[in-house]
Amino acid sequence: MAELWFSPSQLHFSTVHVRGKTNWVSFELGDSEGTFGSGEITATQLASDVAPVVARLANKLRGEKLSSDDDVLKFNRLQPADLEKDVLLATAVSGLRCAVADALAKRAQLPLHRYIRQQHGHAGDPANKVRLYANINRSMLPNDRGPVDRSPETFGKMAERAMKAGFITAKCAPFDECRGPHNKVGLPNCASLGLERVRAAKDAVGPDRTLYVDCHSRFDLNSGFALGEELKVAGAGWYEEPVDPIDDMEVMRQIHARSPLPNAGAEMGYGVAIFERLMQEDVLDIVMPDVKFCGGPVEAYRIGMELEPNHPGSVSMHCPSGPLSLLASAHATAAFGNVLPLEHAVYEVEWRHEVMEPFEQIKNGEFFIPDGFGLGGRVDPVAVELRGRRWDE
Repeated sequence: MAELWFSPSQLHFSTVHVRGKTNWVSFELGDSEGTFGSGEITATQLASDVAPVVARLANKLRGEKLSSDDDVLKFNRLQPADLEKDVLLATAVSGLRCAVADALAKRAQLPLHRYIRQQHGHAGDPANKVRLYANINRSMLPNDRGPVDRSPETFGKMAERAMKAGFITAKCAPFDECRGPHNKVGLPNCASLGLERVRAAKDAVGPDRTLYVDCHSRFDLNSGFALGEELKVAGAGWYEEPVDPIDDMEVMRQIHARSPLPNAGAEMGYGVAIFERLMQEDVLDIVMPDVKFCGGPVEAYRIGMELEPNHPGSVSMHCPSGPLSLLASAHATAAFGNVLPLEHAVYEVEWRHEVMEPFEQIKNGEFFIPDGFGLGGRVDPVAVELRGRRWDE
């Protein structure tokens, strides 16, 4: 593997409009011999555009012989510590590391999940499918006509639809009305409608299947204590991010110490070290690296391989974005041997599967990794032509 290298000279961006304010943004990094690697940089949480940062970093890679996705940091003179608190930079680096790994796996004539294992000297042939859980939240975000119904009844209907499609786990983010800090000690009044949504979704999921609840960091210490108890009574399977576990690590540690449910989170973290710390310091039970922020699929694999042997069932990859990031996440998840399911944002648009070439294949709650080298798929230029645009930096 050491003799393989990739020397990028081309950079092409594309965006596909999804609904409302959501666009799936990706790019291809190519060389003069026609080898291209892809990465997704969708980042609805960020106020600034990631593409110019990708272009700036990619310029430092032009003409260099890259033999590892770590070379993105090397040639840009970056350290993991530079990325832990800079999400914009981490997103750009993660996308580039994904694209370089994709290109190198193609050069090695291996699917990405097998390339990653061989790169690290790990034996074994990963499975070609991974179990997903259905994130129903994005299906109820505003569309191009404006806000849509987010009543408890709609939460229930979306959860029921996911169960009928073969998923055994769903997730909702129901606390739209809450913004911490809260003046009231205990459960704030704003959480009542969110709990109704949770109960409606859990009724649809049923007692033998699982409902995760994401709180989007809308609470604080006292409300976090109270909400955990309420979610336990409502039948939730995990309690995700009542506060940001990276920015408010000590508060999350205290909530975790009293939580009646497993705590999950850290979707914006970069690099193995931050996820190790969250586990070692008893901040979380489950970490949620996202390939768009954590360093790409190779770094996600390292996180899984570092944590899972000592903390089985502690890594569940976060992926509420486009089909390219889901594909990269599936490769990483398959490579480290998933215990917990991988996130998938369902029913955002009915044509989602058509964005990829070949089409994204999800059946009975399982994602099927396509045949082929590298990622095994790319964003279809026809889909970009129909629903978005393409540009060069």
